[in-house]
Amino acid sequence: MFTPDFYIEMFQSSKKMATNQIYKDERLNKIANDFIDAQTVFAKMLAKNTIEMLSYTVDSMNKTIYPQGEDETVKAKTAKKSANTQT
Repeated sequence: MFTPDFYIEMFQSSKKMATNQIYKDERLNKIANDFIDAQTVFAKMLAKNTIEMLSYTVDSMNKTIYPQGEDETVKAKTAKKSANTQT
């Protein structure tokens, strides 16, 4: 419920309400509301991209710090090195 889109929509709708009260000329009001709509799309895109990049970064760090496969564990790598040096 309280996602970045929620807060973006809430803030932008407040701006639209203020714009509708300030600009009584229909043409000027439409231009201002179109600008606010463009800002809304841009802000949502930035929020989505930021969340995706942070998710990717955290997932990559988790794979590096906490490997899941047997071949990737430190124990397995140490065993492979020991086997290679003994031959």
